[in-house]
This record gives sequence, C-alpha cells and structure tokens, in this order.
Amino acid sequence: MQLTRPAVSLAAATAATAATALLLAGCGGGEDGPSKSGNIEGADSPKSTSPSADKSEEAEPKTGDFRTSDIKLPDDVKLVFDWKQPSDPDKAAALDGAADYMRALMHGTVKQDPKDPVLARHVVPLQTAEEYATTLVKAHVEREATVTGTDRYYRENVGDVVSGKLAEVSFCVDQSKFYSKKIKSGKIKRTEKSASSYMRYTLVMEKPKRAASPWRARSFEYEAKAVKQCGD
Repeated sequence: MQLTRPAVSLAAATAATAATALLLAGCGGGEDGPSKSGNIEGADSPKSTSPSADKSEEAEPKTGDFRTSDIKLPDDVKLVFDWKQPSDPDKAAALDGAADYMRALMHGTVKQDPKDPVLARHVVPLQTAEEYATTLVKAHVEREATVTGTDRYYRENVGDVVSGKLAEVSFCVDQSKFYSKKIKSGKIKRTEKSASSYMRYTLVMEKPKRAASPWRARSFEYEAKAVKQCGD
C-alpha cells in the first residue's frame, strides 16, 4: 500500500530532519523514517511530465559505472562505495545513479545550496528523493554546518527494472566516521560508533528518456539504527 502524497512528504521531511539532528550531534543516523512499501512508487503512474534534462548534462551516454563521477567534493569529504558492479546495463546505470544521488546530496550540503544545480540534475522534481535532499541541505544551512569525514555505502541490492523505467536500489550506510563541521569555526563534532551510525536507504531510480542523461532518484525511504541489516 502506498502512502498518500501529503504523508510521503511529511515522512521524507521527518527523516531528513532526524538524520541532520543526529549528524550535527556528532553521529550518523536518525529516528525511524517511513516504512518500506511493497510496491515501487510510480510503477503504475502515468508518464512523467518532468522537464527534459538541461544542456549541462553529458553529451555522451552514461556508462553506468558507480566508481566514476564528474561530481567534485572537497578533499575532506570522502564517499566510499563498497559495491559490486552489476552485469546488467540497466541495473548498473540505476546503481550509478544512486551513487551520484548521494554525491549530489553531499555537494548541495557543502555548497550550502538547497537549489544546487548538481543536486537538481540527479532527482525527479516534486518527488520524495528531492524533498529529502532539499530538507537535509536546508537544515545544514540553518545550523551553519557542513559535513566532513568518510561516508561508507555497502550491502547494495538492485531490483529488476519495472515498467521499463524504474528500479529499486537499497544499501547500507555507515556514518561512524562522518561528522558535522561548523562552517565559521571549523569545529568538528565527533562521537563514538553507535547504533545510530547505521542506516538503510532505499531509492527508486528512474531511467532517463535520453541516453546521455543519468538515472535520477525518484523516491526515498530511510531506516534508522539498522544494526541488524547493516552492522559489521
């Protein structure tokens, strides 16, 4: 059963606020986010009316390799993807899009820009993945904080492509070495690893109409303190 539009929006905002609050307190994680749906959001929906990709996107088709990206982050922000490259081209492209969504989310955070064009290029407008990202970036801006350290992504799973355009990508996140940093003072808030360091993200990625464009994040779900699924 899928949530109604207002409930999904509230859940995404709540997850982002909780995640930011704990990250700013010195550790990754957050309170319970939205529960996982049994269906892929948008699989039975009419065709998207989202604007076409802008001219700043790559001229050549994406290769679907999550290990490479043109999204640049500061040297003190490291995203480690302990993932295996899928042999299926669509699954590889969906996983690549999920990796770039996380990079774009961090890019918007360090740039302190909820409307960061890099982030906008990797989300489907007016969907929960965009709402989560925008809320998270805004929370950092309000607290005059950014991020630093190493964010690790692992235990990925890429589902089959539904309706020829949607694929669910889920993965664990370990933020035990990822911290909040005050922009003005440069002070870093550090704490020890805890249950809140572990999260499980689930994204629904949407295939682009143009081969040169990246798969974009459509929906977002978040499970906090996911020690059972993600603990070492």
